[in-house]
Amino acid sequence: MDRVTFTLNGVKHSVGNEVSSTTTLLDYIRKVAELRGTKYMCKEAGCGACIVSYSRPSDDAAFGRHIVQGVNACMVSITSCQDWEISTIEHIGNRLQGYHPLQVTLARDNGTQCGYCSPGWVMAMYSLLSTRPRTIFEIENDLSSNICRCTGYRPILDAFKKFGSDAPINSLIDIEDLKLCDKIIHKKKCPDNNKKDLNEDWYVITKEEVSSKVIHLKLHDDRIWYRVEMVNDIFNIFMEEGTDSYMLINGNTGKGVVNILEYPRLLIDISNVWELQGHYIDQNLVIGAGTTLTKVMQIFQDVSEDEYFAYLRVLSEHLELVAHIPVRNIGTVAGNLMVKHRYPEFQSDIFLLLSTVGAELTILHGPGLTEIVPMEHFLQFDMTGKVILNILFPPLNNQYKLWTHKIMPRAQNAHAYVNCGFLYKLESTTNKVLECRIAYGGLSPFFTRALLTESHIVGKSLFLNETLQEVLSVLDEELDGAVVPMPPNPSVQYRKQVALALFYKGLLALAPQNLVSPHYVTGAIKEHATRPLSSGQQEFDTDPKVYPLNKPIPKLEGIIQCAGEAKYTEDIPTLPGEVYACFVLTTVPRGRIVNIDPSRALERPGVIAFYSAKDIPGVNSFIPVVTKYRKLIRENEELLCDGDVKYFNQPLGIVVAETEILAELAATLVHVTYTDVKEPVIDIKVAKRDMSRNIFFVNIPATKVSPDIHQIISGEITIYTQYHFSMETLCCVSRPTEEGIKTYASTQWIDAVQDMTSRALKIDAGRIDVSVRRLGGAYGIKISRNTQQAVACNLVVYKLNRPCRFIQSLRTNMRAVGKRLPCSVDFEAGVNKEGVIQFINFVLYSDNGYIYNENLSDLGKDVYYNCYDQAPWNYTCFNTLTDTASNTWCRAPGTLENIISAEMVMEQIAYELGLDPLQVRLANLDRAKHNAIQEMTDTIMVKSNYKERRKHVDNFNEENRWKKRGFRFTLMKWSPYGTFYYEVNLSVFHQDGSVIISHGGVEMGQGINTKAIQICAYYFGIPVDMIQVKRNDTVTTPNGFTTAGSLTSQNIGIGVQKCCEELLRRLAPIRARLGNPTWVELIRAAFDADLSLQTHGLLNASDEENIDVYGVTLAEVEIDVLTGEHEIIRVDLIEDTGRSLNPVIDVGQVEGAFIMGLGYWTCERMVYDPQTGEVLSDHTWEYHVPQARDIPQDFRVYFRKGSFSTPRALGAKVVGEPATCMAVSVPLALREAITSARTDSGIPSTVWYEIDGPYSVENIYLNCATIKEQFKFY
Repeated sequence: MDRVTFTLNGVKHSVGNEVSSTTTLLDYIRKVAELRGTKYMCKEAGCGACIVSYSRPSDDAAFGRHIVQGVNACMVSITSCQDWEISTIEHIGNRLQGYHPLQVTLARDNGTQCGYCSPGWVMAMYSLLSTRPRTIFEIENDLSSNICRCTGYRPILDAFKKFGSDAPINSLIDIEDLKLCDKIIHKKKCPDNNKKDLNEDWYVITKEEVSSKVIHLKLHDDRIWYRVEMVNDIFNIFMEEGTDSYMLINGNTGKGVVNILEYPRLLIDISNVWELQGHYIDQNLVIGAGTTLTKVMQIFQDVSEDEYFAYLRVLSEHLELVAHIPVRNIGTVAGNLMVKHRYPEFQSDIFLLLSTVGAELTILHGPGLTEIVPMEHFLQFDMTGKVILNILFPPLNNQYKLWTHKIMPRAQNAHAYVNCGFLYKLESTTNKVLECRIAYGGLSPFFTRALLTESHIVGKSLFLNETLQEVLSVLDEELDGAVVPMPPNPSVQYRKQVALALFYKGLLALAPQNLVSPHYVTGAIKEHATRPLSSGQQEFDTDPKVYPLNKPIPKLEGIIQCAGEAKYTEDIPTLPGEVYACFVLTTVPRGRIVNIDPSRALERPGVIAFYSAKDIPGVNSFIPVVTKYRKLIRENEELLCDGDVKYFNQPLGIVVAETEILAELAATLVHVTYTDVKEPVIDIKVAKRDMSRNIFFVNIPATKVSPDIHQIISGEITIYTQYHFSMETLCCVSRPTEEGIKTYASTQWIDAVQDMTSRALKIDAGRIDVSVRRLGGAYGIKISRNTQQAVACNLVVYKLNRPCRFIQSLRTNMRAVGKRLPCSVDFEAGVNKEGVIQFINFVLYSDNGYIYNENLSDLGKDVYYNCYDQAPWNYTCFNTLTDTASNTWCRAPGTLENIISAEMVMEQIAYELGLDPLQVRLANLDRAKHNAIQEMTDTIMVKSNYKERRKHVDNFNEENRWKKRGFRFTLMKWSPYGTFYYEVNLSVFHQDGSVIISHGGVEMGQGINTKAIQICAYYFGIPVDMIQVKRNDTVTTPNGFTTAGSLTSQNIGIGVQKCCEELLRRLAPIRARLGNPTWVELIRAAFDADLSLQTHGLLNASDEENIDVYGVTLAEVEIDVLTGEHEIIRVDLIEDTGRSLNPVIDVGQVEGAFIMGLGYWTCERMVYDPQTGEVLSDHTWEYHVPQARDIPQDFRVYFRKGSFSTPRALGAKVVGEPATCMAVSVPLALREAITSARTDSGIPSTVWYEIDGPYSVENIYLNCATIKEQFKFY
C-alpha cells in the first residue's frame, strides 16, 4: 500500500488511506502529532497563525540549493507533503533545549500581547531568514503574511528588524545562535551550479535519471489521490479514471480564494512534475506553468538583465503585491489562472499581467499534443482534461512602455479592487502609439481589455492634453455597461471612475518629465511604493523607588507565548471519543421556520446527530439575565432559533460529526423550509426613521442655552460596524465528568457559561466546571457571544455523554455573531463666531441588531459631550432595532460612538465657519473640569513641531494637485464604567515562600497577570519570578463578572492588594519577633506557628475607582487623489495613564487600541446584501484589518508626565480601550486632504459633506469629486 512520507521536526511520518482529502498539514500537526504550538484562525492563508517552515526536493532543484521557506499549513493537503522536511515552532526553540533568539527577542521587546499569533510571526521570520539574509526594509516589507490584532505591529517590527543584515550591531543577538538549517549556508552541487546560463534551472536532471514513481491512495473519504512526476502520468490517469470530477493540485492556495468543504472525486498532485517548472529562452521566455510565484519572481529578476525582457522588472514588482511570501512559495502560475478560469470574478493579477504583455499559454491536450492559446481566449477555452504546460513571454524592445497598478483596501496582502496594466509601443521621436494593450481587472468577470480604446489610440501622440481627453472619452464610453456590480467589492461608480483615473495615472508615470507640469507630477507616484521604513518612539517616566511597580518589564508569559508553549482553549489534546459540533444557520433574513429536515446530513458516514431548539431541556437562551447586571443585560437571546427567524444566518441547529470539516459540510446539508419571508432593514440610517424600531433610552437636557448665535449648523453622522477579529475564534472543549461537565471555553465571562449551561440543561451550576487559562484576543466578542457556542457544546456533551469540541469558523463568526454597534446621529447646533456652542440638540441612534439586550448605550452617557462644556448639550439616545445579529461589546463600546460624534461635530463647526478646528475645540473645552487637555495639547504642539509642519502641509497642498495632505488634532475624555464582582485568592507555600494567585479576571493580552504579580512582588518585597498566576475557573473564583471595560486589571490589582495587606497583617507579629527575617524565613516561621498562608479578596461596587482618562492625538496623512489610497505619515499621541503600573505593557495597549481604531476608520468594511441581510465580507479575502505596512510611518506615543490617579489604584489609570477612540484623528486628517482636493475642483471648503465610515479608498476617491476633464499633462 502506497504511503506519503515526510519528516516533522526531524521525525519520520507517513500517511495513507487513513486521512481524507480535506486533511491539511495543519490538521495533522495539531490533531495527529499533537503539536499545538502552531495556531490557526482563518484557514485560508489570510492570518499567518499557522505558518511553518518546510523544504521539498522540487524547490531545492529549482533553486540549486537546499531551500527552507515558510508555508501556511492550512493550505497544504497532508498528502502533498511527500519528501517534505517540516519544522514547527516547537522545533526551533523550547524550554528544554533553549529558546531561539527570535522567540527571546520578540518576547523581550513586547511583541506579544494575547500571544496567539506569536508562534506564526516567529515562524514567518524564521523562514525568511532561513531562505536568505534580509535588510531591515525587506523584513518590514516581507511580513505581510501575518496579522496581529493586539500590538499594532510596531513592537513586532522593532524586534525582528534587529535581525536585518544591515541592522546596527546588537550584542544581545548573535547570528550564530539563530540555529537556521545548516544546509542553507552551503549550496548543493548541481550540474549547472557555477553557470550563469539563463537556462540553468529549466532541466536539472535527465529523463533517464528519473524513475517516474506514481503514488496512488484511496483516501478515507473515498477520494482517489495520485502523486505524479511526469506529465504523461496525468493523461494516463485521465484515461483510467475519467475527467468527470477531478482537480490538479500543486500549492492548493486557491482554497484561500474559494472555500472548499468537499473535493472532487479524483485528485492529482502535480507539485513534483519538473516538466511544468523552471524556464528557458528561445525567442520567447518560456516559464513552466507549475512554477511557483516565488520562483517566477526570481526568474523575472534574472532574465530582466536582457534588454528585451527588461519589462519583467515591472511584473516582478507587481507580483510582490500578490498574496504574500508563504502563499507565493507554493502557489503557481497555472493554479492562479485556473482559479480565474473557473471563477472569472476572481481579480487575478497573474491573468492581468499576462494579458497586458501579450503572453500566451501552451495547453496540452494529451501527450505531445499542444495548442498555443492567447490570454483573451483562455477564459472561454474548455480546459477539461487539459494541462497548462507553460507561458510564453514575448521579447519587447525599449519602444515598449509598461505600467501596472493594483488598488487594494490596504497596502499589502489583499485582492485588487481594481488592477490595471498598460503597454504602449511608441514611436521614439513623436511618442505616437504604434501598438497598445489596455487591460483591467475587477471591473467585471469578463471585461479584461479595452479593445475599442486600444484601436482608437493607435496613431496618436500620447502625451498631449487633447489626445488624453479624446481617449478618456472613448474609454469612458467603452466602460459604460462593462463595469458591473461585484459585491462585496466597491461600487460601479468608483470602479469605473478609478479605471479612468488609472489610465491617466499610468500616462503621467510614462510621460517624459519635461512634458508634465510640476503641479501634476506627483500623480505618477504610487502611494504605497514610496513608503519609508516605519519608526516609533515611546516616551514615559518611571520611578525606580517604587519598583517593581511602574517598572517597564516584558509580559511574563511572553516567552512561552513566542515559543508556542502557552496553552489556549483549543490546544487541549484530542480526547477519547471526541466529537465535533457546528451550527446550522438560517438562510432567510426574516420569516418563520416550517420544517427542518437533517436527513441528508445524517446519511453521511461520520455524522452523528442533529439538535434543534426542541432538544434543549431547559431555557432556550445563552444570556445571563440576572438582577445584579440588569442595567447592562436585559433580555434572553435564543440559543437556537425556535421558529421566528430574526436575521440571516441565525443559528437554528447543531450538527455533530466525527471531524470538524465533516460537521461543517453536514451543516450545509440540513434542509430548512421557511414561510412569511420578509425583506430586512439592516441600515441604521433607514431604521431610525421608523419610530417603531426606536426604543427610548435617555434624555439629558441642556443646563444652559446661550443667545449668541451666529450660525445654525446641522448634520448627520453615521458610523457602521466592526468585526472584532480576535485571532482565536470562538471555541469550546467540554467533556463529561463524574459530577457533570467540565468546560474549557474561550470566554471573558466564565460565570455566564456556567450559569447558562445550568439553565439550558437544567442541571445544578455546581456540577458544571468552567475554566479558561488565557484568550487569543477578545475585544468584547467573548463576553456573551462565546456563551452561545459554549452552551451549545455542552448540550452535545449532555446528549451524547461524549467529549465535544466546538470550533466556530471565521465565516460562522462573521455571519452569525453580532459586532460593534453602528450608530447614527442627527444634530443641530447654534454657535457664535468663534464656534462656541450655544445650544446643541444631539440625538444618537444605536443599532442593537434584532434585540435590545446589552445596554451598551449606558456606557456612553457620560462622554457624549467628550471633554467639552456639557451645559449646552441636549442629549437624547435611542436603542434602535435592525434585522441583523444582536450587536455586542467591542473595544470601547458606547464611549467610542459618542466621543467620535462629538469630534465630528467640532470638525463640522470649524469647516462651515472657516475656522481652525483646533481652536474651535479649545474654545469649547471645559477647562474647569478637563484642563489637563490644554496642557497635553501644548505638549503635543511642541513635540510634534506643529506650527512648522502645519505650514508645510499647506504649502504641499497648494503645490500638488494629485497628492494631498491632512493634519488634524483630536481631543478625548474617556470615562470608565462597569459593575464588578471578582474573587482573588493568594496562597504562599511554606517550603520556599513561592506565591500563587488565582483571580476572576481573564488574561487576554492586556497583561493582567503580569501587573498582578508586580503588585504582589511590591507588597511582599520578593522577586517577580517567585509568583505565579493560575488559571481562572469557577471552582476557585466563582460568581465573577466579565473581564471588560478596561477596569478588570485595575480591580484585580486592588484585590491583590487586599490579599497582600491581609497576609502582611497576619505576618506582622512574627516579623516583629524575628527582627528582620528573609521572606522565606518569615513564611516558614508563620507555617510553624499554624498561621494560614492563604488570603482572599473580594472586589465589588464599593471598590469602584472610575477615573477619567485624557488623550490628545495629532495625525498627518497623505492621499492619492487619483486612486483613493492613503498613507499615514505621522501620529503623535499623548495619553494620561496616571503612573502606569507597567509602561511597556501600557504602551502596547495604547498602540494596539489605536491601530484597531485605525482599521475601523480606514479599511475594515462590513458588507451586507441589502435584499437578504447576508454578510458578504465574511472572511479574510473580503474583510481587511490593518497590517504592518498600514500603521503610521512615524508613530510617537507619550504618557502624560506627573499624573497620578488614586492611591488605591496605585496611581494608574485604565488603558485598554481609550486609544481606540483617539484613532478618529486619522479620518479627520483624511477629510482635510479630501477637502483640499475638492477645493481644487472648485468646491468651497466651507461646504460640508458626509462620509459614512470607513474612509476607504472608495470613499476617499469619490469624495474628492474629481472629474476626468481635470486630467492634464500641463
